[in-house]
Amino acid sequence: MASPAQTVRPSVAERPGRGERDRDRRAPGPPEPRKVTTSLRGAARMLGAEGAVELAAVTSRWAEVAGEHVAAHAWPESLRQGVLTVATDHHAWASELRSLASQLVKRLQAAGLEVGSMTVTVSHHQRPGW
Repeated sequence: MASPAQTVRPSVAERPGRGERDRDRRAPGPPEPRKVTTSLRGAARMLGAEGAVELAAVTSRWAEVAGEHVAAHAWPESLRQGVLTVATDHHAWASELRSLASQLVKRLQAAGLEVGSMTVTVSHHQRPGW
């Protein structure tokens, strides 16, 4: 029987299973590239601006989807958790948009935009200048 002084312990690298676990934790190479929109969504969420990327996409297509005449009086204001809030410059336009809401949501979805429902408000602010 060997004395405690003569006992040889295997090195960390020689211990069974240890090397495989460490190897699995390490990434095999540089991370895979991600789409810019994926990174922007994550950054916007971290900054408390969830839906900013999606709102920009809706805003860029708004006149096309809603029509020029409607777009002159109503504009996308926010998009959170799939709910698009549209602001109007007059209560009559708000009433009109509420009656068109389901059609507009379907058109937005057909355009590939992530909108599940729409709410309408009357804004006391001036329409954005885009």
